[in-house]
Amino acid sequence: MHREPTDSDVSRRQMIGGAAAVGVGLLAGCLGDDGEGGNQLDGGDSVGGSDSRLAYVRVANWDAVSHTFHVLVERDGDIVHWSSHELDGKGSEIPTETVDTSWADQAGSFVISVRVDDSEEWKTFDVAGRDGDCYGVEARVTDDGGQGLWYEENPDSCTAEEMTSDG
Repeated sequence: MHREPTDSDVSRRQMIGGAAAVGVGLLAGCLGDDGEGGNQLDGGDSVGGSDSRLAYVRVANWDAVSHTFHVLVERDGDIVHWSSHELDGKGSEIPTETVDTSWADQAGSFVISVRVDDSEEWKTFDVAGRDGDCYGVEARVTDDGGQGLWYEENPDSCTAEEMTSDG
C-alpha cells in the first residue's frame, strides 16, 4: 500500500538528504583546493586508464629545513624519468626546481611518484581516469614539514607552442 507523504516525511527526507551531502563532502576531503592555485592529493590516487600529457613536474620546499626530493615518472608502465633534487630550506623565497622533462610531449598514462629524504613513503599521482588532457604536478614539503602532491589541470604550459617533442 502507498500513502501520501506528510510534512514530517518531507522533513525527514530533507534531513537524510542533507546528512548524505555532508557525508559525501567529508569523503571528498582527500582531494581539495589547497588555496595556493592547485589541488592537493592525499597519498596514492588512481582510478582507471587514460591518455594525458604531462607538462611539468616541480619540487618545492616551503620548510625552513633543506630536503632531498626523489622523483619517478612512469608513462604506460615504463620509467621515463628518475631524479633527485636537493633544495635548501625556505628563506625569503621558496626554493623550487622544475625537473627535466625527459618524457617529451607524448600522451600516455602517467604516474608521478615522489619521496622526500630517506622516507619509505612515496606520494603518488596517477592521471588515469581523469578528464584533463594535460597536467602539471608539484611535490611540496610544507612549512610545517608535511608532504604532499598538488596538481594543475591544463596549465598554461600545456599549450602546443610551449611543449616540445623529443621524438
